[in-house]
Amino acid sequence: MPLPSFAALGIDDVAVTVYRHVVAGGGPADEDSAAAGPTAAAVARAVRLDEATALAALERLRSLGLVQRTAGGEGYGAVDPRVAVPAVVAARADELVEVRAAVPELGELFDEGRRPHDADQLTRVVVGHAAVGDWYSRLEHRATTDFVAFDRPPYVVASNESTQRVALGRGVRWRAVYTVASISVDGSWQGVHRLGADGEEARITHDLPVKLAIADRRVALVSIGHDPERPEALVTESEPLVAALYDLFEARWRGASPVPGTPGVGRAAVDWASVAARLAAASASGATRTRGGAVPSRDEEARPATRPPTPAERDLLALVAAGATDDVIAGQLGISSRTLRRRLHALFDELGASNRFHAGVEAARRGWV
Repeated sequence: MPLPSFAALGIDDVAVTVYRHVVAGGGPADEDSAAAGPTAAAVARAVRLDEATALAALERLRSLGLVQRTAGGEGYGAVDPRVAVPAVVAARADELVEVRAAVPELGELFDEGRRPHDADQLTRVVVGHAAVGDWYSRLEHRATTDFVAFDRPPYVVASNESTQRVALGRGVRWRAVYTVASISVDGSWQGVHRLGADGEEARITHDLPVKLAIADRRVALVSIGHDPERPEALVTESEPLVAALYDLFEARWRGASPVPGTPGVGRAAVDWASVAARLAAASASGATRTRGGAVPSRDEEARPATRPPTPAERDLLALVAAGATDDVIAGQLGISSRTLRRRLHALFDELGASNRFHAGVEAARRGWV
């Protein structure tokens, strides 16, 4: 059975190969040698290395206490790994604790180099791709309980799903509102679903006024310009300003459509009046269905739901509610414009609706969106 990577202990794969050979007994010593264990030359032949490389690996293992030189010779023998390996792990764990303890000091040094001239200033402007991207990354890593974001172009840095997964893994509640422009690139809708499977709560809306990220309701990063060549953002730790920006997020979150299949869809109220208003605007896009039917009044009884919506129907409703164009919807669902029109008509028939607005109201009343 191959040994796992020992890289965390500072042992490379070559040394691991040598170690396994020595632990297994190392084979016979050189002929005419007084060594009680294999010499560097014998190990080199056995594992097909040059002698200098084998000797370096043996000495590295020896420095960690995993092997020892045999008395009176040039051979090497393994220390019982049930004793030696845990001892090395414990020593490395102590070193890692010391490194972790140095993080606050390193953080202070990092902040000091980026702090404005007024050390008491809680709000600053950062300019350029590197500076804005650096602050966004810092907020992602800083979040311990809560992270919220507005996702809209232009983008400063490439998406890093692994960082987000690490944050979700440590229990951070992660919410994002996407715009139609966010999912206009082929495959991006699937990317949103992929992040939802990892734990992100996502909603979609037609547009957003700014790009925004807030970590733990303590520090916020908000765009103050949308020039893709020279991005500018405001970083603030001012409690009133962060609170105001968080309220802006919550207002837009309530008015956005939940992305089907992502967690937390029922955890916060949806402002269906806002969703219906966007659907009314979307009904002028040219993909409406007119049959002479009227939009139901608020006092009408809800049409009974005979079945739950399919995942495809949920995706279609979410994209329509966000105001996505037919071309964007077809591209994200991987279907043709003709197929999209056929699915829309089938959906309208199922909901008994005459147009997108009517469909949105009926879908909301049935709990389909």
